Amino acid sequence: MKKVLLILSVVLLMSGLGCAALSHYITPAEIDRDAVSYAHLAGTARLEDYGGWPNMVKAERLKDDVDAGHSIIQLDLRQQIESDNLEYSIHADTVSTNLINAQQREEALFGPEGLLSMGLSLAGMGGFTGILGLMRKRPGDITPGEVQQVVADATGRTVAELEARNKHLTQVVKGIKIFMDAHKGEPDIILSLKKTLSDIQDSDTEIAVKAAKNA
Repeated sequence: MKKVLLILSVVLLMSGLGCAALSHYITPAEIDRDAVSYAHLAGTARLEDYGGWPNMVKAERLKDDVDAGHSIIQLDLRQQIESDNLEYSIHADTVSTNLINAQQREEALFGPEGLLSMGLSLAGMGGFTGILGLMRKRPGDITPGEVQQVVADATGRTVAELEARNKHLTQVVKGIKIFMDAHKGEPDIILSLKKTLSDIQDSDTEIAVKAAKNA
């Protein structure tokens, strides 16, 4: 009789546990807490479902919850990507149109046939139109030769003439420096020379002289 009662008790216990085998409830299993959190955040699991004895039943349930959570997250991500693609296409078209309009305005203002070029030509300052071309370049892309050519066009002189004048100025400045070095022991002569040069030079000449000294 005791054996019959024991068998009935086991059967009733198994029927109350559900469809899983009794061995699954008894067999221990590791329950990864990060995986539980992943499924919980995805909305496919409750934290309290994974309390108590960590057994094989919970391990099987966690696998199903993680798989379901992954499917939900992937679906949400695909929806976000579709939404972002739509929003991006709208913004990309807008900014591209705005950039093209700005480039057209730049051409209308600074281009060879632009308003500023025409204005300089009408004002009799056509030689200065080369400056507009330099304004459309980044500072690091402008070469010394381009600057010399623009200055030559603006002053009506050739590049060779400008280089010759710069050479003459440099030679004069260096000659004065040699003269001053030779008369260091004669302060009156040095002071007189400096005063004379200061009186006849304007700010532009002073800048040119400093540049010539360093040449």
